[in-house]
Amino acid sequence: MDHRTEIWLKGTLCCLGLLAFLWRTRPACPLPPGKAGKLLGGAALAAVLAYYNFGTFHGRGYVHHWETFHYVLGSRYFPELRYDGLYAASFAAEAEAFPGKALPATVRDLRTNDVVPSRTIEWHMGEVKRRFTPERWRQFVRDNSHFVVTSDPSYLARIRLDHGYNPTPAWTFVARLFDGWLPVDETTLRLWASLDLVLLATAFVFVFRSFGSWAGTVSLLVFGLGYPWRFDWVGGAFLRQDWLAASVIGLCMLKRERWAAAGALFGYAASVRLFPAAFLFGPAVLGLRAVLRKEETAWLRKLAASFVLSVALWVAAGSFTGRGVAAWGEFGRNFQKHRQTWLTNNVGLKNLFLYGPETFDRRLVDWSQPEPWLGWQKKMDAMEEAKKPLLAAASLAFLGMVAVAAWRAGRVEAALLGIPAFFAAGVLTCYYWVVLVALVLTGRRWLIAAVMAISVLLFAADLLTPSFEAIYGLASWLLASLFVWWSVLVARGVTETPSSGSGYSHGKRTKRGR
Repeated sequence: MDHRTEIWLKGTLCCLGLLAFLWRTRPACPLPPGKAGKLLGGAALAAVLAYYNFGTFHGRGYVHHWETFHYVLGSRYFPELRYDGLYAASFAAEAEAFPGKALPATVRDLRTNDVVPSRTIEWHMGEVKRRFTPERWRQFVRDNSHFVVTSDPSYLARIRLDHGYNPTPAWTFVARLFDGWLPVDETTLRLWASLDLVLLATAFVFVFRSFGSWAGTVSLLVFGLGYPWRFDWVGGAFLRQDWLAASVIGLCMLKRERWAAAGALFGYAASVRLFPAAFLFGPAVLGLRAVLRKEETAWLRKLAASFVLSVALWVAAGSFTGRGVAAWGEFGRNFQKHRQTWLTNNVGLKNLFLYGPETFDRRLVDWSQPEPWLGWQKKMDAMEEAKKPLLAAASLAFLGMVAVAAWRAGRVEAALLGIPAFFAAGVLTCYYWVVLVALVLTGRRWLIAAVMAISVLLFAADLLTPSFEAIYGLASWLLASLFVWWSVLVARGVTETPSSGSGYSHGKRTKRGR
């Protein structure tokens, strides 16, 4: 399936899925509240099939070789590769295993994140190789050769222009439990890539059991037809959606009032991907409100204590990845380097103030250079520096708005308001916005419809322009509007209550029970 066909097909299905959702949840619908019905059930099934490209996956199979190259080799050989050595070691191993074979002309130097001529990293190639014992180097050459043999040379060259291996040491610890003792081949890659399937299935089962068939079915619908997190990004990869499963199950534990379990799951998600720590933003606001009103806070103490303990345990585990405690310092430096690299598929509040005509029409992109976006990145760095006060004020104002909303929210919705809180505080690469699937758990009909409508608009934008900057710049504006609207509704006490004709009725002012 080529890209344009995929976008047309999924965009059309997303429109139909949105219409099915609105029809099923109209006030006159005869089905009992909370029941999905055959219409939404069929739409959800089609959505899940569409997410996996109707079984065509990545064209040649389920495994995402680009992702597994980074996440399998990066974790398996983390003690030697660290955060700067993956591409240099891969070049050295390829040169050794295939003498006489020409290496790509350029590569990204992970010490600086710059694209450079390959000859300029020759010393670094030797330095990284010397970090290995002879036996470990032979194993790395063998595993790297699997990707060389099974990948088209131009594809492998593009892989090594990406931004390297960037997970936390905590994630590395978990990954090494699976990939640290088996050789790399197609069978093991398929096994490791299947772990996300198991985790996602488990998360959706929890949604069905905790929130009912309506929420479970609609969450599948939104997941399958979302534009920013299409299968092409991290589908068929290795443990790339563990944080999502942990976050969603954590929200289910909040619904069940299993505070310690929720805190532990949020702690895991934060330890492996950092930003899910924002799920505690809303509960912290509720805790402040409870203290001021002299209400009970036992639930929050259990949630917070379990979160802190979970993070502490995972930080400790991350120190057992072959680099000791130093792994966290190396991660911090790599994180800072990576954060300063502008990506065209990032989404966040910052984009509203920094993206302009020169970004949307790619005026600063020079396709004749090995790093076409270098001029654009320098411009963005300069603009961010010049607008620091404005960006800080906008972020604080947005966070204040979300805090006001969380003050009036129930516990699950308060946790979900951590999503717009992080939107204000940072940026996320597009595929992490799959977290929007969790907004189904609010039960707000028009909020869910708006999430689906955003995907419809982004599918349309993809057909109009190849520019990720334009597509995800638009996504930033759309999400900002969505989050403002949602926060205002919650702050005003507008909620949606079950009616006799649909899963949820139109919004109205009610006093929220606690």
